[in-house]
Amino acid sequence: MEITFTRFARALRRANIRVSTAETLDGFSVVNRVGIEDRDFLKDALSLTLAKSFPEKQTFDDTFERFFDQLAFRSPPKQAMLRSFDQKRLPPEVGGRLGEELTAGVNQLLQGSNDRLVETVQRAASELHIEEIASLREKRMFALGIGQEAGIPKIDTYLDEDPDTSTAPLLRYVRQYLRNEINNYVERQYHLHVDPTSKRALLEQALKSNLNHLPPEYYVEVRKVVENLARQLIRSYRRRAKRAQRGALEYRRTLRQNMAYDGAFFELYWKRTRRELGTIYVICDVSNSVASIARFLLLFLYELVDVLPRVRAFAFSSRLGEITDVFENKGTDEAIEEALFDWGKGNTDYGRALSDFRDLCGRELNRQATVVVLGDARSNYYNLNVGSFSEVARHVKHVFWLNPETRSQWREGDSVMSKFAPFCTRVFLCNQLRHIERFADQLVSVIR
Repeated sequence: MEITFTRFARALRRANIRVSTAETLDGFSVVNRVGIEDRDFLKDALSLTLAKSFPEKQTFDDTFERFFDQLAFRSPPKQAMLRSFDQKRLPPEVGGRLGEELTAGVNQLLQGSNDRLVETVQRAASELHIEEIASLREKRMFALGIGQEAGIPKIDTYLDEDPDTSTAPLLRYVRQYLRNEINNYVERQYHLHVDPTSKRALLEQALKSNLNHLPPEYYVEVRKVVENLARQLIRSYRRRAKRAQRGALEYRRTLRQNMAYDGAFFELYWKRTRRELGTIYVICDVSNSVASIARFLLLFLYELVDVLPRVRAFAFSSRLGEITDVFENKGTDEAIEEALFDWGKGNTDYGRALSDFRDLCGRELNRQATVVVLGDARSNYYNLNVGSFSEVARHVKHVFWLNPETRSQWREGDSVMSKFAPFCTRVFLCNQLRHIERFADQLVSVIR
């Protein structure tokens, strides 16, 4: 029972239900206390222990039902096909070639029951540790392995050697029935242990794909990924900040405060340095070529408001305008859509946009400020106005440029990234969610 429950806890985590080690132990105690005879009572008791919110309780109920109702062979065999075979048992010579286990299963199938085949398949799945299935490509491997244990190769051999025997039509149907049910069983196990919500594969692919090629219908799910990554980064930063917050040991004060203990150090005092946090200026190209990446960069940065200093956001395609107030007064999704609609029109003009930014914020820039530019630096052959950008770079501490194109593309067509790169602290490749996550992690580390 302990092994089964451990697998169940793992399935819950796969379904995005937070189950800690301590809660797993609490679940063990619940099972020992209430027993397994009353299934509904057990489900309700475990739900109270392991599911903390209404959405989690809904997911818990679904996962519980699928985990403890994993029987293979959900579809009954076609009785018309079985009735076409006059005998209720395979001939002894056929059974001798198929093996005792498979013969018993087929004979039971002829009598209207598939319990023996169910037992065979689930025992084979357990021996192959199907609960460790981890990817789509492993589904076929497990299906072949279970089919091997169930005896499908023996049916193949028999039919190859005697394709015209009276039992051949029955065995062909049994072979197809076995394959279909084993594939369906493995599919259910995959969704239970790897992809409970049928979205994990999509989300994993979104992390690897180019955001510019992401269809709009996937935005909602990718947003959830962004929010989850931001929460993980916040937790990681807070752990690092907690470890680093002490600073250096302040010897004089420590000695002075511990004189009452005859020199034994019971109370330690640490030097603390207060740092003035500057503003982060985010300049986003929201033209069609970069709009998808700008959407998720802005979302990521505004999810990090708890650990970042003030963020001021600007958007441009031709002219540049500030969109900070939009984010402060509206929800993130609505603010992003409004920014893309209002400032995503016209031909991209980096020279005019950077000049607009200098005019708007030039007097406020200081050595505590950080400027982040997102864009492909394709200028449509307009005047670059590199002087405005170099002037901005001289007045701030860091300039980071996020470019969705690789370095090899910088000199192709109207790309002028090589003109701006010398004034940047660093240029990041940014066309995937993992690139945004990596940049955000470094940004938090640099400015705090």
